[in-house]
Amino acid sequence: MKLSLEQRACSWGVRRVARLTGIEHEPGRSHEIVFDLLGETSLSAPVTMDGFVMGVIFYAMRMGEDIQVEGALSHDALLNLREFQEAWQAWRPGIYRRVAISAATILRNAGGAAPRAISAFSGGMDSSFTLLRHRERLLGDGSYPLDSVMMVHGFDIPLAQSGTFDTLVARVRPLLDRLGVRLRIVRTNLKSLDLQDWEDSHIAQLAACLHNFSAEFGYGLVGSGDPYSDFMIPYGSNPITDRLLSGGGMRLVHDGAGFGRTEKAALLSRFPLARSALKVCWEGEDGAKNCGVCEKCICTQLNFLAAGSTQPECFDRAFDQNLIRTIGILGEAQCRELMSIKRFAETRGIQGRWLTLLRRRLAANCRKTPRDAFWYAQFKLLRGLKKLRRVG
Repeated sequence: MKLSLEQRACSWGVRRVARLTGIEHEPGRSHEIVFDLLGETSLSAPVTMDGFVMGVIFYAMRMGEDIQVEGALSHDALLNLREFQEAWQAWRPGIYRRVAISAATILRNAGGAAPRAISAFSGGMDSSFTLLRHRERLLGDGSYPLDSVMMVHGFDIPLAQSGTFDTLVARVRPLLDRLGVRLRIVRTNLKSLDLQDWEDSHIAQLAACLHNFSAEFGYGLVGSGDPYSDFMIPYGSNPITDRLLSGGGMRLVHDGAGFGRTEKAALLSRFPLARSALKVCWEGEDGAKNCGVCEKCICTQLNFLAAGSTQPECFDRAFDQNLIRTIGILGEAQCRELMSIKRFAETRGIQGRWLTLLRRRLAANCRKTPRDAFWYAQFKLLRGLKKLRRVG
């Protein structure tokens, strides 16, 4: 398959269109991937097409078709994408195959941008943590020089819901203004084309959006999901392969994996505007608000309780602790997250009815570690004694 790029100026900014043609498994069919960079009036065409290749790499691997880039590709991206493919083929050998990537021009020195950083931002816990610790220079000289964030319309919020996206932007704007960071908005149909499995490819697609700014920023930050102590593979975002979505102009940084979500909540608790702006829900009817009752919302409120904080202002209703009983614990990932919340609270001497309810939920649904097995045995003993007293 061939990958080409066209750029044109519009009244609202810059439009870049990446075209996939010559697809052997889909004869006569082509795909146009649109990246609208809103409010950008002076962006020159990108030096390389690194990010656009990353945006379709899972499609090419699934189809088993080589990519011929009609433009320039950095040598760094070529090396990284080779290892990236090796990892994903090893993880999902029945789905992905390694493909060859060639380009009209291979740049061994792509002229990296200035040492500035832009961060992907959704308003969620992970991206807010990354924004705060680097913009506020909480790591001192170890902080990335972050002065801009990128929000994507077309990922969490569908393209058809422009009003919802505008509402989300208004929700986070006070925090961004307080921190003095510039908001960059990318509107894209990349996800809605449904060419790739979202669970596997979401960070590669996010990298494609970030690389649109590679002429201006040397670093693109992506907030981690799971911590180093608990990350799962294969999963689209992980500390092993995210870094391989770097090119000659921009290095992609998987940031914050040394911290779990409760530790991140502890940091956000110190910033009232961050607490108010936080947007974690993806199940509620309103894509710009937190419903407060889905599993993600419940877990987030538990993160703050375990951190010794009050309920964050981003939720419109008071937390009903009985909702803990409704959490659908379906697999290892959910169990590990809830276990980490419990242990964080216990380590810091946090008490409350919510913790008792969480312990019961975990005892009934999750595999036990030795420590948890001890507590569960105690729980069963006490419950048995209560039954005996009622009988007596």
